[in-house]
Amino acid sequence: MSSTLSTTEHRKALLALLLVTVIWGWTFVWMKQALDQATLSLGPDGEASARGLFLTLRFGIAALLLPLFLPSCRKRENLTPRLWIEGSGLGLLLLVGFMLQMTALTTLSPAVSAFLTSLYVIFTAFLSLFFAKHRNLSPSILAGVLLATVGAAYISGPPQIEFGLAEWLTVLCAFVFAGTILTTDSLTRRYAPAAVSLSSFTFVAVGSAIYTAWTLLQEGAPTPTELLGLLSQYPYWMPLACCSLLATLVALSVLNHYQRLLEPVRAATLYALEPVWGTVISIIYGMETANYWFAFGAIALLTGNLIAELGPKKRKALSA
Repeated sequence: MSSTLSTTEHRKALLALLLVTVIWGWTFVWMKQALDQATLSLGPDGEASARGLFLTLRFGIAALLLPLFLPSCRKRENLTPRLWIEGSGLGLLLLVGFMLQMTALTTLSPAVSAFLTSLYVIFTAFLSLFFAKHRNLSPSILAGVLLATVGAAYISGPPQIEFGLAEWLTVLCAFVFAGTILTTDSLTRRYAPAAVSLSSFTFVAVGSAIYTAWTLLQEGAPTPTELLGLLSQYPYWMPLACCSLLATLVALSVLNHYQRLLEPVRAATLYALEPVWGTVISIIYGMETANYWFAFGAIALLTGNLIAELGPKKRKALSA
């Protein structure tokens, strides 16, 4: 009975995190739309303030709404001082990661950003080797990681990348996101996942608000009235609402609840499917065209995930 329950929970976790990757596939387009509108409205000098406002509201709205949907994060026994301290650590990683990603997105295409961000799959595997409980990564998991990374690289064709500041910022972002995967795994095994979500969302919102206030003091920055004027512009507030409600409130809460049922490297390999959905969405919107590279990348990603999922089971069956 316990093995059946374990298998059921495992499948639920895979499906839930697959849903997360579908939602994440939209986020590159949403963030790019909001940033382009901010540049159009405020000019290059207003980009930093617009990023800060975007993240403040994206995570602030999610933090305010989360207790309405998940009663467990309203329980006082779940919101211990220790949880707030450790949850803030996860929030710091999220804040740094998204700031790096959005800063680079002002000059990178969504396709290049998605590929470089997906390097967190390999970074997660390497970082896991430093933790005793994840040191013995099976050959099938490692093969899945490599295939998933190759698939992410070629999903939009051979990556045409000239490394400048924006590219390196995105690679650093991928490294930070690998840290968030491992930190999420650790925290959600010890604390209520909803409480972890609330503490981390709150930290990102507060940190972003402080950052936004600081940018408004810089020379050439927009006035607070000009910055808040973005909220009346559909190309800015609509992507913001989608990122807050879907990519944060729903996707990150689901991730925090279900990722603990999988090994971090296995979860990261599944997250690598994000560029597939991003490319499919771009094709639907006419931003990309379907070609052989898309088929190659998608097949490599799916094959990598199948190997990572079925390989350990086959080894267990043979050793039984």
